[in-house]
Amino acid sequence: MPLTEHSSGQTNQAQKIFVFRIGKKYGEEYEEYLNQKLKGRYDLIWIRNPLDSKVALQWNKMFLMNLDYPDPIVVMDIDILLENNFHELFEYPIQKGEFLSIPAWWNERAGYLSNGGFFKYYPKDCKYIFDEFINNSKHWQSHYIKEGITVGPVNGEQYFVEDQVKKNLDLKFVPKSWVTRWTNDSSKNMKIADRWRKKVEDTQLFYHEKNKFNENVKFVHFTTSLNKPHESKLYKY
Repeated sequence: MPLTEHSSGQTNQAQKIFVFRIGKKYGEEYEEYLNQKLKGRYDLIWIRNPLDSKVALQWNKMFLMNLDYPDPIVVMDIDILLENNFHELFEYPIQKGEFLSIPAWWNERAGYLSNGGFFKYYPKDCKYIFDEFINNSKHWQSHYIKEGITVGPVNGEQYFVEDQVKKNLDLKFVPKSWVTRWTNDSSKNMKIADRWRKKVEDTQLFYHEKNKFNENVKFVHFTTSLNKPHESKLYKY
């Protein structure tokens, strides 16, 4: 994939969506699911190989901050469900100088609030973040593990991004009711649903009789031990 793309788009809603499927953890069914959901309305771009041999897995997301592209892009994870009117998430408006994320579903650690599963930003706004990473990539790829903020062997990129964004950009979030986590374990899901209700003021998360999520939910991030939503009965398109 060339990292010097130009656009003729005129609105900040017609963004490209980048998704990484590096390694063997996720099969082709994940591409099929997201292609069915997103292609035709958006320019969905798959990255299947590392962009630098010294950069591990999800840390390759940093290279998109070096794109020569004038409009916003979306960078998101693959272990998700898209529900209801999910287009509102991708088309959530941002201005230059703003960086959009979804709120973290886990306990906030050391003051971090964003979830690296979904970012929307102007690449040219984030060039300084790319520069910081590429000049110190070995340090940053281990920093948040060594500090005890997250666990290895590969992790920490979302904390790095949040730290860097706060230096120069306005970090924004979509409504909490739009996002939740989920698993393939019904007992865990009961706890998730209870916590979600408290976050969004006693709203029911999942309607068991209809086998569907609350109509506000747009982005469901899976957190099973294998993080494979395709094993869920809800993985439909």
